[in-house]
Order: sequence, then structure tokens, then C-alpha cells
Amino acid sequence: MKKSVLAVLVLGASLAVTGCFDKQETAQKVEAAKDATANAATQIKDAAKEVATDVKNAAIDAKDSAANKMAETKEAVADKASEMKDAAANKMAEAKDAVSSKMEEVKNAASEAKDAAADKAVEMKDAAANKMAEAKDAMSSKMEAVKNSASETKDATADKAAEAKDAAANKAAEVKEAVTK
Repeated sequence: MKKSVLAVLVLGASLAVTGCFDKQETAQKVEAAKDATANAATQIKDAAKEVATDVKNAAIDAKDSAANKMAETKEAVADKASEMKDAAANKMAEAKDAVSSKMEEVKNAASEAKDAAADKAVEMKDAAANKMAEAKDAMSSKMEAVKNSASETKDATADKAAEAKDAAANKAAEVKEAVTK
């Protein structure tokens, strides 16, 4: 009987230790998923800042370009009084087209950058969600295994206790019979 109880205690202790190591591993996986999510958010923020800076610089370039064209137009009008009307109209049309095309390029670049950042954010969100789901599934399966193991150990212990009780009762009956004879 002592050997059976000792065997049950050793088995229970080894199962408990095994369960502790699995919990630590799962906690590390969850922590890694949290870190990956935080890094993804930081990367998205940085990308958005870079896009905003690029858009701002492009707008400044477009403004400077338009200002330069206007200065050229003004100088040409002063130098050539007889061609003033035609030259001014042509230069204004060129300046307008240049500003318009430059603004269109800026809009397109900003739109592409925004779409790329949004796509990256969706990818990172999906990746983080998948990691969290995997960690949850792993933790659930480990918890189920621990529950099953504990239940099996409890049942085995109860069976052994019942056997020991029956054996003790039988021995007591034998002793009683031996004493009464």
C-alpha cells in the first residue's frame, strides 16, 4: 500500500512540474505575440510620418516651382513690351499646367503611400490575430490535457483507496475470526 501511495504521489508531482513548464512556454509565446504587435504599430506610425513629410516636401517644391515660373513670366513681360500679351498668356498656361500636374503627382503619391500603409496595417493586424489565436489554442489544449491527467490521477487514487479499504476490512474480519476462535 505504501508503494502505491508513493507511486501516485510521484506521478502527480511529475505531472504538475510538466504542466508548469508548458505554462511558461505558452506565456512566452503570448509575450512574443504582444511584442510583435507593438513593433508593427510602431512601424505603421513611422511610415505615416514619412508619408506626411514627403507630401509636405512635394507641396513646397510645387509652390517654389510655381513661384519661379511666375518670376520668369514677369521678367519676360518687362523685357518684351510688344509681345507682352502673348508671352504672359503662354507662360501662365505653362505655369498652370506645371502646378496642376505637380499637384496631381503629389496626390497620386500620397494616395499610394496611404494605401500601402493601410495594406501593411491590415497584414500586421491579421498576423497578430493569427498569433494570438495560435497561442489561445495551444493554451486551451494544454489546459485540457492537464485536466484530463488530473481526472485520471484522481480516479486511480480513488480506486486504490477503495481497494485498500476493502483489503483492510478483510484483514480486520480475518483477525476478528482468528481472535474469536
